[in-house]
Amino acid sequence: MVDLTSGTAVGTNAQRDGVSASLGLAVVFTATIFLSATLLFSVQPMFTKLILPLLGGSPNVWNTAMVFFQAMLLGGYVYAHLSSKYLPLRWQLASHVAITAMGLFFLPLAIGAGVTPPESDMPTLWLLGLFAATVGLPFFALSANAPLLQSWFSRTSHKDAQDPYFLYAASNAGSLIILLSYPFLIEPVLALGAQTGLWALGYGLLIAALLASGVHALRRPALAKPAERAAERPEDAAPIARSRIAMWTLLAFIPSSLMLGVTTFVSTNLASSPLLWIIPLSLYLLTFVIVFAKRSPVKASMMAPFMPWVALAGVLCVTVLSLPPVLTVTGSLGSVFLLSLYFHARLVEDRPEASHLTLFYIIMSVGGVLGGIFNALVAPLLFVDVLEFGVVLLLGLLLSLPRGGEARNVKAMAGMGTGLVVLFVFGGSLGLSNLFMTLIAAAMLFLLLSEAGYRVSGRLLFAGAAGWFTLQAVTISPLVVMKDRSFFSALTVTEGESNLGETHKFLHGDTLHGLQVRTDAHRRTPTAYYIPTGSFDLVIQATRAVTGGPIRMSMVGLGAGATACYEQAGDDWTYFEIDPAVVSMARDPRYFSFIADCAPEANILIGDARQRLNDVAAGSQDIVMIDAFSSNAIPAHLITREALALYRSRLADPEEGLVFFHTSNRYADVASVAARLAEDAGLSWRYISKAPDEGLGFDEIGATAVGIVVGSDAAMARLDAQSEHFKRFVPSG
Repeated sequence: MVDLTSGTAVGTNAQRDGVSASLGLAVVFTATIFLSATLLFSVQPMFTKLILPLLGGSPNVWNTAMVFFQAMLLGGYVYAHLSSKYLPLRWQLASHVAITAMGLFFLPLAIGAGVTPPESDMPTLWLLGLFAATVGLPFFALSANAPLLQSWFSRTSHKDAQDPYFLYAASNAGSLIILLSYPFLIEPVLALGAQTGLWALGYGLLIAALLASGVHALRRPALAKPAERAAERPEDAAPIARSRIAMWTLLAFIPSSLMLGVTTFVSTNLASSPLLWIIPLSLYLLTFVIVFAKRSPVKASMMAPFMPWVALAGVLCVTVLSLPPVLTVTGSLGSVFLLSLYFHARLVEDRPEASHLTLFYIIMSVGGVLGGIFNALVAPLLFVDVLEFGVVLLLGLLLSLPRGGEARNVKAMAGMGTGLVVLFVFGGSLGLSNLFMTLIAAAMLFLLLSEAGYRVSGRLLFAGAAGWFTLQAVTISPLVVMKDRSFFSALTVTEGESNLGETHKFLHGDTLHGLQVRTDAHRRTPTAYYIPTGSFDLVIQATRAVTGGPIRMSMVGLGAGATACYEQAGDDWTYFEIDPAVVSMARDPRYFSFIADCAPEANILIGDARQRLNDVAAGSQDIVMIDAFSSNAIPAHLITREALALYRSRLADPEEGLVFFHTSNRYADVASVAARLAEDAGLSWRYISKAPDEGLGFDEIGATAVGIVVGSDAAMARLDAQSEHFKRFVPSG
């Protein structure tokens, strides 16, 4: 007799064991890929932060880092593809664990004390080499994990083995969580040394997790081998069409370039901050989490009708720089997020079956690398202004225009909106009257109601608007005296008029960094933030009152060189400027003559101030002025505990010497940051915001400089006695 009850129990237990084993398999793989992703994307902000004291706060440091990381990601994907194609699973596990373990020789991550960047306005290749020599192998090993672990999982008997793409969502979720945690939880709490040590510990844990995943895969092999499963699906056995590969590349290229483009655009026109670099990357990764989810809530077909309008909004954020900052930032970031979500949804919806999984990731990575290369390497050489963001927005706009078979009204709406962009761009550039522009808009609306009109206008949009961006890159307006672009910034010198005569203005993005009246009577007058009787003048006078004569000063940030006209006989001033292009501009009398007229022998050291201040003898300065700006704010690494300690170490008398932070900012309360920094160091501070005195005729050429003076209690008491404009200040937050 057969014990049916016992048989049922045995069957039930077997089912439970199978479910438990499948659950354990999924948990091990998910945990491993999640840990790998957190290591992969925490090393990016952490290592970039290590680099910042070498190359300043330029957003191109981050963009170059992204190019390197994307290239390593591609290398890891190619390695995973070849490994999974030609090696048995047992050998894949052994070789990958060995390669990953070799990365331990590079840990903990650090940059040698003797490493210094070249004095070049394009140190891109040097920076890429530094990344390769320090973090290359560990990052390469981590990069291979996402496709390789998914390939291993697809060889198991798990019920989801045929569609392991959900593991990629787990990978991007880990990336997103660690990126968002870094600026708020990790960076404020842990010093860089502790961060690199913790990262090395996690890397060692990952090696154990890789072994566990590989062993689980070997113990739970699929009933059929991958080649046999592929033979059961003839459509998978056939090679992927080249046109399909080209479309995958393009769909990956646009979001990658947009992510880096909006980073540069926002950093150039608002502030250069690691937080503003992390936000676009986090949004970019979030799109992967959404579209690779097992049950994604997003479909490309749902988003398609709205995408031309989204791209249009992004173009307007680029072209209308007079928009409020909040609208500019949210509009540009929102456009990039939605366009990336749409193009990634199209990419994922066209993904192949598991047999072509690693190839799919390679092509996707190629598109990402090409986006990084275009933004970080090609655009700075091709454009003299930051135009790459707008150019790729136009490409995205063209690719998102509705195609045949869609409703006519959707086509007309998209065509009308995009056509009006052409009108807006060209109308403003050509100086057309409002009446004439209205007539053109009416004619365009009539044409757009037809299919033929739509087709013409759509192509006219792309050709016309792209042509406008190109003209902006290669031509110079009569009011523009000079345009240049380096690794660190996009520089513009414009010509204008004031009540005192012809002027030259120095702009970084849309932020004014210097101004000079070109007439003989006023060309030696410091202007803008440095105007006589303003904040800088008062701080320099206060320093002279302490020394009773010549002063020794370190001025971090050169700009147009206006402060040189405050130098007096016997003074010993040293200027620090990271961008050789700025030094060339400030020394060229065709653009600004402050240096040539007031301090032709000025001592200007090229390089990041935190590195070059080591060339200044400790205990040798009366004052250190921090006037370095990346767009609209002090670079973050120049306003830290370590930086303040360095500045103070250069003062001849800590009781008498001063550190001055120029904190003028249109959008952020940088003064409170500097005051909190002084408080943290046990120092005192005073706030100054002094406009030029009335009646001097400087209203049009002067600006009010806001700053924080840091020093001892005794030094602050002397400031109080010298001027009522040095005020006590309670920082916010």
